[in-house]
Amino acid sequence: MKKLLFVLAFTFIGQQAFSQIYIVTISSYTIGGCSSDNPLERTLTTVTPTGIETHTCIPSYISEGALISLNQKLNSIASQGYKLIETNNGHSDQNGTIDADQINLGTTYYFAIP
Repeated sequence: MKKLLFVLAFTFIGQQAFSQIYIVTISSYTIGGCSSDNPLERTLTTVTPTGIETHTCIPSYISEGALISLNQKLNSIASQGYKLIETNNGHSDQNGTIDADQINLGTTYYFAIP
């Protein structure tokens, strides 16, 4: 009986831990219905802990306000008590360089409850 109780408790705790992750990624304008007239946009895709996926169109270039939109989204997640646990930097060109004025395609931010 004790073993069964332990297994059930561990399963419940494990489900709670896995359900508390936010994922935010930067992708192409073709995802999420951003304007095809403006390929300089990026799509900011957010997946909530409950599995709801939302897409937000943001500028591609930092000089056009890309960091403002990204900062607002990341701050709104952090204000809910989530902590940034990892960032993957995403895409670079064939030479391994990154455009200093654009936000990188494929950059992914992982947030979790500590």
